[in-house]
Amino acid sequence: MKTLKQLMIAVCCSIAVTASADSYEIPHLEKTKTSVQLVVDGKPYIMLAGELHNSSTGSSHYMAPIWQRMADKNLNTVIAAVSWELVEPQEGKFDFQLVDSMLDGARKANLRLVLLWFGSWKNGVSTYVPGWVKRDQKRFPLARYKDGEVTNTLSPLGENSMKADKQAFSKLMEHIKAVDGSQHTIIAIQIENEMGTLDMMSSYMNKDNRAMRDYSEAANKAFGEAVPAELLQYLKNNKTLLQHAVAEAWKANGSKMKGSWEEVFGKSQPAKKVDRNDPNLMKDMSWQKEYPWLTEEIFNAWYYARYVEQLAAAAKDIYPIPLYVNAWLKQLWAREPGKYPSGGPQPHLFDIWHAAAPHVDLYAPDLYATSLFDWVLSGYDQPGNPVIMPETKSSADGAARSFYAFGRYNMLCYSPFGIDGGG
Repeated sequence: MKTLKQLMIAVCCSIAVTASADSYEIPHLEKTKTSVQLVVDGKPYIMLAGELHNSSTGSSHYMAPIWQRMADKNLNTVIAAVSWELVEPQEGKFDFQLVDSMLDGARKANLRLVLLWFGSWKNGVSTYVPGWVKRDQKRFPLARYKDGEVTNTLSPLGENSMKADKQAFSKLMEHIKAVDGSQHTIIAIQIENEMGTLDMMSSYMNKDNRAMRDYSEAANKAFGEAVPAELLQYLKNNKTLLQHAVAEAWKANGSKMKGSWEEVFGKSQPAKKVDRNDPNLMKDMSWQKEYPWLTEEIFNAWYYARYVEQLAAAAKDIYPIPLYVNAWLKQLWAREPGKYPSGGPQPHLFDIWHAAAPHVDLYAPDLYATSLFDWVLSGYDQPGNPVIMPETKSSADGAARSFYAFGRYNMLCYSPFGIDGGG
């Protein structure tokens, strides 16, 4: 029979083991009765964050004084980029010195980190991929515009591109697990950035759109082929829960369970023409419920999401911290996919992303058009998708917006962009 002293020792040891397990618990999302919380070291965590400029973390010397400045701003989290070109400057040779310097700087300032993986896509183009990828367009094919002109964006149908990106991202995850698996400085990772095919000139110059989808040879072939059965099965299994745009397009064409993309979702139409000089234009919100070039956008979303899924699934096998993707939003002056990146995680495409990329935890808006604040956040405030805002306008009224969003939408993160300089 155990003595009282032995029992007390056993209880204390049990408490110590439990506390130790909690402190080493991997950051994760946890459902409650009313919301989803981010849990870090066993406790709910709200990210009072700031996102650094895109290339700030490309220099440890530049960043040396920045970390404490971020802490002095009363942030608890910094969102910072890690680019494929700096991690793998030569194929198969990986360098994580900059990642380690980020960890060291954040820890000294008592800050958490969210990493942005600038891999295949950043703002709809592929500027942060390594030089050895850029130079080999045969092996790593580029997307094309509708008129056949080549873009500077990797095609989402590029199998070799996906495999190379996945290998680099997996190596990053292995390194993070090795150097941060017990300290949890890094609490989440964004895969890619504002992905989708994009024709900036058509938007700025108000010209005809050329980037509704990828028009590369492989993409054109796939667009004429059958819609993947797994997507159609998902639509059938979730028929009563689908977002309006996808549900209506599918229903209007007979809720088919086989057929090409246009047979299943119909032939798309462009957005209606508007007069930019119309004084009442800003009052007309009808564009928010219009979905021009929807079939092309659904097609693109499927292939971007399937690409990202390969990275996300591999990452979860290595070190399963929260993963998210973000979107450059549809807006008044850019209401057509292609004038904003076509295929990214817009709210009306969530079903396509859910079907194609089940290992992605969250979809997030990059919100600069603050006049659309509630419209955007209500779109992202959907079951299974707690609201985070990893990138937003840096302005004097940001504090008011953050308090409102934390309360109204149970938001997990508010993060002004360019926090390290001018903002």
